[in-house]
Amino acid sequence: MLVSCSDQNKEVSKNPTVEKEDSPQNIERNLDKIAYYGDLHIHTSWSFDAFIYNNRTSPDDAYRFGKGEAIDFSAGGQIQNQYPLDFMAVTDHAEYMGIMKQMIDPKHDLFKLPLAQKIRDPDRSVSFAAFSLIGQSLSRNSPIQVLMDVDIRRSTWERIRETADKHYEPGKFTTFPAYEFTSSPGDSVVMDGYAALFARNLHRNVIYKGDEVSDIPFSSLDSQNPEDLWDWMDKERAKGITLMAIPHNGNMSGGKMYQKTQYNGSPMTLEYINQRMRNEPIQEVVQVKGSSMQHPVLDANDEFADFELFEYTFSLDRMVPSVPEGSYVGEALRNGLEINERLGENPYQFGFIGSSDGHNSASSVEEDNYFGKFGARDGTPESRLEENGAFLRSKEMSAAGLAGVWAESNTREDIYGAMESKETFATSGSRIQVRLFGGVRSDFDMDDENWVSSAYEHGSPMGSDIEEQSMTPNFAIWAIKDPNGANLDRIQVIKAWINDEGFAQEEIIDVVWSGDRDIVNGKLESVGNTVNTENATYTNTIGSVELKTIWTDPDFDPSKASLYYLRVLEIPTPRWSTYDAATLKIKPLESLKATIQERAWSSPIWINTKK
Repeated sequence: MLVSCSDQNKEVSKNPTVEKEDSPQNIERNLDKIAYYGDLHIHTSWSFDAFIYNNRTSPDDAYRFGKGEAIDFSAGGQIQNQYPLDFMAVTDHAEYMGIMKQMIDPKHDLFKLPLAQKIRDPDRSVSFAAFSLIGQSLSRNSPIQVLMDVDIRRSTWERIRETADKHYEPGKFTTFPAYEFTSSPGDSVVMDGYAALFARNLHRNVIYKGDEVSDIPFSSLDSQNPEDLWDWMDKERAKGITLMAIPHNGNMSGGKMYQKTQYNGSPMTLEYINQRMRNEPIQEVVQVKGSSMQHPVLDANDEFADFELFEYTFSLDRMVPSVPEGSYVGEALRNGLEINERLGENPYQFGFIGSSDGHNSASSVEEDNYFGKFGARDGTPESRLEENGAFLRSKEMSAAGLAGVWAESNTREDIYGAMESKETFATSGSRIQVRLFGGVRSDFDMDDENWVSSAYEHGSPMGSDIEEQSMTPNFAIWAIKDPNGANLDRIQVIKAWINDEGFAQEEIIDVVWSGDRDIVNGKLESVGNTVNTENATYTNTIGSVELKTIWTDPDFDPSKASLYYLRVLEIPTPRWSTYDAATLKIKPLESLKATIQERAWSSPIWINTKK
């Protein structure tokens, strides 16, 4: 049986094993672990792009927002989420970090620069052209030297670190010093007879555990090659600094995030694979710039593969499409099994989180409380729904995601430890809880109030690598709805495995669902839809509060590498754009889906992945 812990809006075991942490705070720790929700990807005015969109709020404001406070909004008024976060990291771009703020400060030397005068120009076309020069310097890897002052970079980074430490409240709100490595290698393509410039997304957020932190961030102006970032991280780790990189938006990478080779196109080596996994144990798979999980081209048999797709690279004057192959997680997981089959190691054995990538010093993750990403540019329903081809079409963006972790306490030690062990899950913004254990006993009883303790004792949680599994494993599968959100439709197991020819296959299995429905012609009948699109409402008269089952793979082959992860679907609810349309008293745009099935993905469990 589960009971609600109302102060944190959590579900916890009725009889948890609890001990006191040996610290001044005397933090209680739950050995059955609790689901905590956070955002590890937020930008403030100290990021050059957030600044150009009129954001003037600071990292301090961002952490206050995470705690549930209202903060100023660049489009006017204030913004506030309905529910506070449990943990958070401000990830301002390492490239020109804080520089834009310095350029509008009359007391700073940078204020006198000609570029600074253009940045301050009230004519948006002038200021945006100046911003474009900064953006192009990233894609061309050509730093603007006058903006590269080491002392400024070091002092700005120190303030970022100090702000994170100031807002850390062990047991209540966890913060991590962090920044974004914004590798955006540029290229051009001819579209309609016009040479369009674009940049591929190879961005990573670098997250520190917090005990020791680097003197200055490594940025894409040092190198656009992520392998050089890993080399630097290995050197920092040798100094006693604990850190990880979290890639995001493979969907915008033009096929480069999850390619089958090293950055320069040479074959992968064991050294490369081990270094990648040492530095990047988890991936951000859903955020405001869409989902990077599945794509209909790559997952043709997946009826839910077209979720919140944003299929473009970075570009200013044309919407240049990205390339599906090498850009999505589902394919990367399968490719990882194939590479492991050849080399004995897997470069894509990672866990999942979601986050926002908000550039308003805030996480805009709630469909019914959506305020966009770019402040003044998309801060109103009118601006978000306008039909235009401007940079990053606001109307096609999603309302971001959340990072979920299973941890014994809300502390840096335990939250970071969960990320290292990949006991993480991603949601599209809803606070669904999902658990997956592999290798549980055949007589496992999920109706036992202590089933979680037993699962940890006799099984392996999400993120685990189970080796030498000769017996068919049983999986304990569980999810519960967001206490303030929609009921659940179903839980699916997504399985990938190596066939006799050495190629990866995938199967999606509906294993437990709400209501009295049948599988017809290989597909589970629809859960239904209660959404009223005119007034953007829905009812929880369908679906289930909780879903759980013990599942055994009838086709398990212990001689073949395989992996399993969960996808949990809510019943349909209004999309943020439908809420906006209702506010404007117009019909939802026909070019956008009126409803959304919010979802969560567990990190995988791998079986027999080592040679």
